Amino acid sequence: MKRFNHLYFITFILAFCSIVYELILAQSLSAFLENTVLRYSVTIGLYMFSMGFGALIAEGKLTQHPVLTLLKVEIGLTIIGGFSVIFLQMFNIWSMSHILFSLSAHSIIIVIGVLTGLEIPLLMEMGTSDIENKVLAVDYLGAFCGTIIFAFIFYPRVGLIPSTFLIGAFNALTGVALYLWHTDIEESKKEEYYGFLSVQTVLLLIVGICWIYSQSINTFFMNYYMGKS
Repeated sequence: MKRFNHLYFITFILAFCSIVYELILAQSLSAFLENTVLRYSVTIGLYMFSMGFGALIAEGKLTQHPVLTLLKVEIGLTIIGGFSVIFLQMFNIWSMSHILFSLSAHSIIIVIGVLTGLEIPLLMEMGTSDIENKVLAVDYLGAFCGTIIFAFIFYPRVGLIPSTFLIGAFNALTGVALYLWHTDIEESKKEEYYGFLSVQTVLLLIVGICWIYSQSINTFFMNYYMGKS
């Protein structure tokens, strides 16, 4: 039962992180490309579509070692999601054309969506068949809480760049928490598993440091745009 409680907690945090990434991207794109309603609609729509695709491909070799695969997914989400706004800022600084910037930005949305879609099938594989409905319920609850907290806390009080690093740290910490399932890893896969776990731990430290200095990073970009104008 204790392990299932850990599984529910991890499910909640991962759903929370993924939806917040997308809301941050939607708000950032509305600043870069204008038309807030369009940016939110396209971002959430593309995210849901990509999640469906991720869930569709979650079979065969991808689910053969669910803990190891999920750890790889969280590494990807920590990098792509945790630094998503920084990527957008750099795309803009590189003076990409409107079309190229839009394609690059929406590629990030798609990647996060696909990786998120992989999570639920993998989490279900880590549990038992009788907890599938509960995992889905917790996933929906995490997404709901993410939307509320983003609207009332992260965006108005924390800011986009600090929030992105903070959520990236949550994501990385959850990946490190997959150590709880280390006994489920086959002996032949343990070296690979501990290698990826080390990578996730390093990413947690990097994102944590970025969060500590997030205000300075934000000031850097603000000064850049002020100097450019």
